[in-house]
Amino acid sequence: MLAMQAFAGAEQVSFPADFERGILYTTVERGNLKEDIYTSAEAIAAAKQGRPLPAGTVITLVDYRDGKLFRYVVMEKRAGWGSEYPQTKRNGEWEYRAFNADKSVNSAENLDRCFSCHKPRAAQDFVHTNDRMKSFQR
Repeated sequence: MLAMQAFAGAEQVSFPADFERGILYTTVERGNLKEDIYTSAEAIAAAKQGRPLPAGTVITLVDYRDGKLFRYVVMEKRAGWGSEYPQTKRNGEWEYRAFNADKSVNSAENLDRCFSCHKPRAAQDFVHTNDRMKSFQR
């Protein structure tokens, strides 16, 4: 029997322990919600050049509610990821995973919402804040 490598599934995304060493490129505030969003210098450079974000890109959203850490949401891009999804769901090579405030996996999160929300952003490499990456200044 041949073992097949799966190229779809949130379980491939681990908590990015060093995300704060990356770039905090934007903060989104709506009412009592604040989201700090981090990524790598390589991702910012690619966005600024109008290129797709490179494989290996991790975007970490730190979600605060009423001033308290609520959760983390991570999207990660790897070559070949997502190939097992139907085209109606696939977001390029991106996967998503949610983590609780204590950094444990939030298995109750409905990740289909991530896919459906990001799907219309194909022209921006499925990233809502791609324009903020392009305009980011240190």
